[in-house]
Amino acid sequence: MPNMNRNYEIGFVINPEATEEDVKKVIDSVVEIIKKANGNIENVDEWGRRRLAYPIKGHNEGIYTFITADMGGAVFFEIERRLKLNEKVMRFIINRLDDKMKKANRLTKKWKRMERLSKRNIEEEAIAVEISDEEKEEDYE
Repeated sequence: MPNMNRNYEIGFVINPEATEEDVKKVIDSVVEIIKKANGNIENVDEWGRRRLAYPIKGHNEGIYTFITADMGGAVFFEIERRLKLNEKVMRFIINRLDDKMKKANRLTKKWKRMERLSKRNIEEEAIAVEISDEEKEEDYE
């Protein structure tokens, strides 16, 4: 059976009144869910306390954490359920990175192709200008 794991980024904002132990418990619970489902944790990025763009539940700050992992799609729903139920988590988002990367790669290829074409057009125009300049010099002689 082929490996159906995909690359996800899980981001969540924890209540700023939470203790370090509370934050660690939330992170560990997400990591544990992924590992139990034979997922692979690539990175746990703890940003710490940051200002929120807008107040959430009366708070202007939150504790940000991002986890990048390879996991199956079914794990997504269990993580989502746990984060919704956790009172310490104010907001969360789970993004599948594969789609973004494919789109980014397509755009990058398109931009490179356009850049090559524009360079080629500039070179062709430069050659045309050189030829016309040479013709003008011949006309003067």
